Amino acid sequence: MLYFLIDNTSLSVYNHSKNKQSLALADKVKFHIPLLKILNNSKKLNSVIARSLDELSEKVSLTNHRTSIVIDDTLLSHSVVMKSKKYKTIDEQLKKEASLKWGKVVDNLYFISEEKKVPKNVYHSIAIHHFLREKIKLNFNNFGMNINYLIPLSSVVTTGLKSTQFATIKNGKKFTFFGNTKKGFMFFRANFSGTKKSFEKIIGLLDLPKIQLRELDKSNLKFIFFNRLKIVEYLDNFILKDVPLLNFAETSRAQIIGGEIHSIKKTFNVSNNNFDYQNFIRNVSSGIISILFLALIISFFSDYKFLDTEQEIGVKKVKEVEKNLTPREVALSASYGVVNKLKIAMNSDSQLNSFVVSDNAFNVNEQKIEFDNNSYTVTKSNTSASYGELLIKLFEIDSNLKFKVFNSKFDNKNAINLVLRFEKNDSILDVVNEIESFNNMFVKKVSFSKEESLHLYVTIIES
Repeated sequence: MLYFLIDNTSLSVYNHSKNKQSLALADKVKFHIPLLKILNNSKKLNSVIARSLDELSEKVSLTNHRTSIVIDDTLLSHSVVMKSKKYKTIDEQLKKEASLKWGKVVDNLYFISEEKKVPKNVYHSIAIHHFLREKIKLNFNNFGMNINYLIPLSSVVTTGLKSTQFATIKNGKKFTFFGNTKKGFMFFRANFSGTKKSFEKIIGLLDLPKIQLRELDKSNLKFIFFNRLKIVEYLDNFILKDVPLLNFAETSRAQIIGGEIHSIKKTFNVSNNNFDYQNFIRNVSSGIISILFLALIISFFSDYKFLDTEQEIGVKKVKEVEKNLTPREVALSASYGVVNKLKIAMNSDSQLNSFVVSDNAFNVNEQKIEFDNNSYTVTKSNTSASYGELLIKLFEIDSNLKFKVFNSKFDNKNAINLVLRFEKNDSILDVVNEIESFNNMFVKKVSFSKEESLHLYVTIIES
């Protein structure tokens, strides 16, 4: 695993030594623009992060690595709130109180939060600008890295601290302090340079403690000092022991409650491999009744000569409509057919070992499935999106997504063919629903086997 540290001005990467017993700095680069100056500029953020990774890749192999990223709290926003009975959930309260604190800016923030064992019902919430989060995720994935952790620095250094201790980072005579006090999370700075000392409280329910410079210059168990290497060493140890940490790579919600990871369990019905005789009898009975009813209808109309004439007229009308469809409309219609076949396969009660779905194929567990192409309604969308915008949305759904990109032409326009690979199948329907919401994207094919995972083939027409 590679470990990265991101602050306002630089990006550092650490990796294990050959014997994997220790971590060491592999390389460090400076951003050509400080991140705080461009948090609201998506394009510049993308350019700055991509350029820094490109510089790192000249000295360090980045591809095909699991990645943990520590992000400095100067790039983040903090809140401390007391849980109130006025709200149904803590997530609802945090969102409401954040709106009161930051106003419309809150729409650009992505929140994670925690409640320690002591004190109870005091929540510490941390927010990252969603542009920064998504550009980090997008660019690291583009370099072939799989982000497992995107963690606030404060979450690393305060984990394991006693309520009387402070994690301390020193820069000359300037100090940054983080702590989990008896009143909850606390974050402040102290500057002892020059003739006067100054303190700046960032967040916390307690008054600032009285600290003398001499207390910081000598060994004192109240202050646990961290440098950059020690931060990633602690993180490496926490990951190895599966210690609860706040993680921006996960969903936006209260992630740690009572000091324990608060996970949302997904429920599903396990398919029954035993033969269901009652269901079989019901299906056979329904089939016989349907056949008898159909035979009755056919016999009733069999003497009417206009039947064939009407059929010919209907076929001609269908052909005329098909002639008027544009290549994009034809591709959209085929895409809807592929998606509907996929939904049928994914919602099947039988166990899925493999399937192949395309415009002219529908095979599940190596058996051909009949599909009526007229059994669905095509809903037209007026919205289009770029390849980059789609990837951001898809990584929001599945952060472990892998992909390959190929350029092509569609109806004399530039197009991108995207092959997406899924480690798990449970996010595929959310992904295709996202793709269906755009009028310049088509699902061409979906294939799955236990040996080769699930692959989704998409074409994107560039505007």
